[in-house]
Amino acid sequence: MTNSGEANQQEPRGFQPSKRRRNRIAAGVALAAIAIGGNIFVYSQLNDAEPAIQVVRDVPAGEQIASDMLRTVKVDADSSVNLIDGDELENIVGSYAKVRLVSGSLVTWEELQSSPLVRSGNAVVAIQIPEGALPVGLREQVLIELVLPPDRSATNSTMTVIPGWVVALPTPSNNALGTQSLSVEVAAVDAATVAAADDVRVVLSEPLREPTAEDGS
Repeated sequence: MTNSGEANQQEPRGFQPSKRRRNRIAAGVALAAIAIGGNIFVYSQLNDAEPAIQVVRDVPAGEQIASDMLRTVKVDADSSVNLIDGDELENIVGSYAKVRLVSGSLVTWEELQSSPLVRSGNAVVAIQIPEGALPVGLREQVLIELVLPPDRSATNSTMTVIPGWVVALPTPSNNALGTQSLSVEVAAVDAATVAAADDVRVVLSEPLREPTAEDGS
């Protein structure tokens, strides 16, 4: 006949995880709680998202905006960001890109203008610039000076400096000369001179000032 002490020793003790396993279980529970909390936070933030206008393809400076270039997306942006409300999409169709609009970026009012990029009395000329000859800081719509060297075939020819501004950033010309094409806007009376020049150098004169209507007069 067994005594009560021996009976207690023979009773099953049940599952008792080790200390290491208990720590792992606790860590798993904590991670699950964090994940759930993160999901709750994300979904709560979606409620604050507002419709904005996004560019769906690259739009060069000066191109007129068409409806198939844009779409509305939900974004949660700070109120200080000057985004265009999604309800304004139809109202900005027909305006012009003031600078290059990169695909996937959100549109702001500062990047658009109601009038064409080329001002009255001006013309746009594409010039070939050797690679590495463009000044650092060049961007669209910045004021520049085009320096044309003296004509060696003409007597008493002097260097010519023509003011203008950049219409579009340079693109490779895919030729053996290693040049790139830069579109610039100049006064119409200077367009032929710039277009006929064999060697044009670009000087970045006023990188912080935007061109105005007076510049083209």
